[in-house]
Amino acid sequence: MPAPEVKAILDFDGTLTDETKQAAELAVIAKSMLTEEILNVDPAEIDHLYEVTKEKILQTPHLYLWQVNSLPACYAYEGAYLLNTVILQRILQDNPHFLSTISHSFPADNLDSVTKCVNYLFHEGSYHVSPHFLEGTKPLLLDLLAHGQIEPVILTNSETRKIAKNLAQLEIGEKGANHSFDHEIGILGDTKQYYLDPAWNQHFLHPQHGSIQVLPINDLFSIDLRRPIYHQALNEEIDKGYKQIAIAADGFSLAGALPLTMDLNFFLITTDFTPDWAKDYVDSHPKGQVVTNLQELKQAIYSLIA
Repeated sequence: MPAPEVKAILDFDGTLTDETKQAAELAVIAKSMLTEEILNVDPAEIDHLYEVTKEKILQTPHLYLWQVNSLPACYAYEGAYLLNTVILQRILQDNPHFLSTISHSFPADNLDSVTKCVNYLFHEGSYHVSPHFLEGTKPLLLDLLAHGQIEPVILTNSETRKIAKNLAQLEIGEKGANHSFDHEIGILGDTKQYYLDPAWNQHFLHPQHGSIQVLPINDLFSIDLRRPIYHQALNEEIDKGYKQIAIAADGFSLAGALPLTMDLNFFLITTDFTPDWAKDYVDSHPKGQVVTNLQELKQAIYSLIA
């Protein structure tokens, strides 16, 4: 059988799952971890701060971002998990006592203390969240796995162990790992699409804006491209020699802006959180396409086959 022509890199949470349901479960778990394990405060205080902060963000969502190493990783309202992350970030950043506590518990290194704490809450908490797979997820994955010219792989900021655990519910194993399933798929885990390095000197050539590190979207929005770990993961796939590479995800700032700037295909699957400016930008890009469901995503991937 000839080598696959197309590498289909599929984001997990929000693309193959109902992230709104997942985020609701995670919020309960994360608040409990924060009050009991980290801050040792009254749960009612965190519950109150969570709701107040959420309301502030939803009133003016374009003003709130997920900050990593003092750089904007994405906008708060680009996804349900992201909204939860930014709420927790603001709770910690805006309270000097909380900030002092986590600075000792999560000392800064290549990541700031707030990001490390919020990452911990996400990784440990989301491991116990039900995946809530979208209807059609298993048929999509099995169709792609059976197609001789397409090699699918799962992309995630989560740890590989969480994705493997959840895929087991579909009777699909992690490629190369011990499992008892008839089907297996590769996992690009912990790709840290959110990790930004202000010292990274990589520039990208843009047809209108020349050499850039920040992608202008319009007069109000822009996306920082200084994501060296995600960039390395994408380059490793490019070096494997596929004729086409496509990334599919529900979030543009984290998963889509860098691939499009690198002239890779990007399919934005819409959710209730997808902002219009993201849809407009992806639609306007020659390598971008907006899809509304998994059937449309499948057809978009198939269209890449020569």
